[in-house]
Amino acid sequence: MKKSFAEFFAGVGLVHEGLRHDHWQCVWANDISQEKQATYTANYGAAQFYLDDLWNCVAAPDLSHDLIPDSCFLYTASFPCTDLSLAGDRKGLAGAESGSLHALLAILAQKKAKGTAPRLLMLENVQGFLTSHQGADIAKTVEAINALGYVVDLIELDAVYFTPQSRPRVFLFGLQQEDADSLMCLKKNPPDDMHWWQIFAKNPQLRTERIKKVIRANPSLQWGLFDIPLPPKRSTTLADVLETELPASSPLWWDESRKNHLYQQMFERHQTILHAMLQAKKYSYGTVFRRMRDGLSRAELRTDGVAGCLRTPRGGSSKQILIRAGFGRWDVRLLTPREYARLQGVRDSFVLPENQNQGYFAMADAVCVPAIEFIAKHVLTPSYQACVRQNR
Repeated sequence: MKKSFAEFFAGVGLVHEGLRHDHWQCVWANDISQEKQATYTANYGAAQFYLDDLWNCVAAPDLSHDLIPDSCFLYTASFPCTDLSLAGDRKGLAGAESGSLHALLAILAQKKAKGTAPRLLMLENVQGFLTSHQGADIAKTVEAINALGYVVDLIELDAVYFTPQSRPRVFLFGLQQEDADSLMCLKKNPPDDMHWWQIFAKNPQLRTERIKKVIRANPSLQWGLFDIPLPPKRSTTLADVLETELPASSPLWWDESRKNHLYQQMFERHQTILHAMLQAKKYSYGTVFRRMRDGLSRAELRTDGVAGCLRTPRGGSSKQILIRAGFGRWDVRLLTPREYARLQGVRDSFVLPENQNQGYFAMADAVCVPAIEFIAKHVLTPSYQACVRQNR
């Protein structure tokens, strides 16, 4: 049994990037985007990448059987968040994009019927996955995964533990029942589950009230717990990931007119904070995110050394803005794609798209690499090693 995985909804490959550090081998990757394929293959080669709509594999079962190696221990899927995000229209898994998760579930059913389903699953998405359709979407997903023979664990993990970016995400793990009996703490029926809930409550930052609500609302589903510690405290701040070598003459810096327009969009309290920053005898940094408030576009300043959650640019309004202030002046520019990459924990040697807008999409529509490394260390690799020891 090889330490291999198939990466569904692969994007530019940041799950791959996180798992490679723990010597996982990607044997198949899929995405529908040609732009993301170009970045993926620039970094990892084209051999394992399959460009197509995943539903086409479902429609042709022999195709999915031939394409996706049967030897995979792990399937990963960072499926589209468009219909689950609070910024979207909240169609949930009934939406065309987020609903593509059903294609993966269909492929899993095909693999199960042939006795070649993976031992372990990892799904990743936004927090809205837990609340979409009042929790019905996550419940139906777990039910479907249970029906395929897996016990499910849920955590919320924020990139802020690893990089200076606030990026909370939900991770769902599914482990085959025969393995879960010995590798997970399995939930029993009330009132015999008191000990299970005590273990659940050890790290409320990971096993949140939202997750607790989902489980309590669905006690008949098959739940288990992996032994996952709280991540160590992060040591970096926003200043550590910036391209500070950019000269004052760089065209990336905004002109006075554009700066003043941004200033006028700030709330008075944020203007006051900015004035205090520019009076200092050193540079300090903050990020600004534009959002609609009471029908008006507002520029909200954040100065705690952490960037807000990176988002894909749509119409240019959602790109994060950097403010540098001190020595009696302040300067403004957009965060660069490389800075986006660093906020995702990506190495500087990672090849980004030449087109700047595609660079923003590539990094904002992705996962935090050290978060995946953490999960590999505490969930994925231990599960693999235990199954090898037990000769399963």
